Amino acid sequence: MSLQFFDQAWSAGDGVDDDQQDETQQGRQIMTSRDGTIFLVDCGKEMFEPISLNMKKESDGDDDDDQTNITDDIKTPFQLVMKAAQTFYQSKIISNDKDLMGIILYGTEKSKNSFDFKHINILHELSQPSAERIIELETLSSEDKYLDLYKKEFGSVNLTYSYSLNEALWTCSNLFSNSPQRLTVKRIFIFTCNDQPHATNLILERQAKQRAKDLNDVGIQLELFPLLTKTIIKFDYRKFFQDMLMLADEDLELLEKKPFNKLDELLKRVLAKEHKKRAYCTVPFKFGMIGDSQMEMSVSVYNIVRPCPKPTKIKLDKKTNLETKIVTKHYLPETAEILMPSDIQYGLDIAGRRILFEQDEIKAIKKFDDEPGFRLLGFKQMSCLKPFHYVKPGHFIYPDEKYVEGSSCLFNALLKKCLDKQMFVLCQFTARRNTPPRMVALIPQKEEFDAKVPTDKIASNGFHVAYLPYADDIRSLPKFDPPRATQDQIQKFRQIIKALKFKYRPDKLENPTLQTLWRSIEAMALNKDKPDEFVDLTIPNIERMEDKAGQFVEDLKTLIFPVGYAGSKKLAAKRKADGDAANESKKSKMEDAAEIETAARNGSLQKLTVPIMKDYCRDKKIRTTGTRKQDLIDAINAHLSIAS
Repeated sequence: MSLQFFDQAWSAGDGVDDDQQDETQQGRQIMTSRDGTIFLVDCGKEMFEPISLNMKKESDGDDDDDQTNITDDIKTPFQLVMKAAQTFYQSKIISNDKDLMGIILYGTEKSKNSFDFKHINILHELSQPSAERIIELETLSSEDKYLDLYKKEFGSVNLTYSYSLNEALWTCSNLFSNSPQRLTVKRIFIFTCNDQPHATNLILERQAKQRAKDLNDVGIQLELFPLLTKTIIKFDYRKFFQDMLMLADEDLELLEKKPFNKLDELLKRVLAKEHKKRAYCTVPFKFGMIGDSQMEMSVSVYNIVRPCPKPTKIKLDKKTNLETKIVTKHYLPETAEILMPSDIQYGLDIAGRRILFEQDEIKAIKKFDDEPGFRLLGFKQMSCLKPFHYVKPGHFIYPDEKYVEGSSCLFNALLKKCLDKQMFVLCQFTARRNTPPRMVALIPQKEEFDAKVPTDKIASNGFHVAYLPYADDIRSLPKFDPPRATQDQIQKFRQIIKALKFKYRPDKLENPTLQTLWRSIEAMALNKDKPDEFVDLTIPNIERMEDKAGQFVEDLKTLIFPVGYAGSKKLAAKRKADGDAANESKKSKMEDAAEIETAARNGSLQKLTVPIMKDYCRDKKIRTTGTRKQDLIDAINAHLSIAS
């Protein structure tokens, strides 16, 4: 197989200096993507009826979620939608603040749109979320204020107005078209209690379905969120929305089994940065020479885990509150002359001599291979990998057909053989130009689906890239023979481990530092009295641990430390000695202060040393005009005369 690659296809960054990138920013640069979401909310009189109890039970019944989605303040579906929009806005500010959002109400008495459509009101234009919008949505979801504000801004809630869903969708499309930012994903969320909005007008029904098809053709996604009330206990997709959303029978069955799962996701408060699922690096995988040609395939490299840092601080001008620009200049100390980059050299002190390097020489030192990518070295048994071989977080690779056709077929064949023979691939990996090569192990992974939900994929076919240590990375520790535990002690340890064992779920443990920071910023932006409460799950639950394993721990202490163990006596003696030393030190300071005051009254302060008088002034918090002996004497005399 002879495959030719363009040189620029495997470059680390287009026009970006390699020295400005570290190992966590490898691969080709990808433009930042923006998502656009519009909430299209039905405002018929059914939306202001009491909400169904079934929706509350479904939303509150998730044991894994520590937050109550629907509170007692939410009485109507309209409040529920406004609460969902509020949480969506707040989550987007943190997850991806570049995304655009808007809200359109249809079925209102008052109209507000650029096409003068009847009974369609644009609450929020398509733009980035702000604190003002969140406060407005919070008011529209509150039990006491939402109805008065709605009647003032949008009209009556007791009547049903003859709107056109086609015109509402047209208004959404117009907002997307007039967006100043380029959007990669466009979505419309429809919230309604009415499963057949145009039951008496087939023309409007046909127009709405055709408009939905046109939106789908241009890449605008439609999603429906059905709402139930005490009078509307069932939502039938087959009457209208199955044809409008172009749902297959299989998809409809999944929606009917749990109709509120999408709404639950909107109501969940997620304070986490959103990371786009994209490859940061696409490189060739070289198998070796076959005759005169090179056998290669193309793979994309993905990060599975990455650190989530705090947001970068922005320096502002104190007077104007505008963002400042930092300019760094290098000066020659002797002449204060500004140095240009060409005037600066890099050096290293070795054996008392300074070795100088040019910038081109430093780049040449880093350069080991002309092209980045994987180079096959061989295969080894999975048993050869040990836990201490873990050096740093790895990656995941998947075939890429964009550059090399047939990569998926070759990749799957290699994966199948590695899984059958329980072997991993040993490779040399160069992530990008001017980076040192690393020895990596490609660990095969088989595709896996969730047993409860067969459509949910847990793991994909591919290889995990595990970095292997060099000989210099492995330390030689001194050998020693520690005391061994007895069988009774080992059995007791097993009981403790079994009692304290739990299922680790990393998606349920949030970073306390980041969560506290986000909540504090949010409280300041929304004028809250205090930040929302955060439960730190990283703090051990001592009471629960004692209930489950307290007796085992006490039994283990008895086995390891028998009655009369000398270590406990030594610890008690040490604590007593420390307390006695502190008391002696306190007593000594009091005696020194009394002697200084007696000497001051007798006029014999000249006989004392400066350190003694300094300590006295520090303990009594006496301000002195200087550090000379006479200054200290004057300060002490003044202090005693004032005190007397």
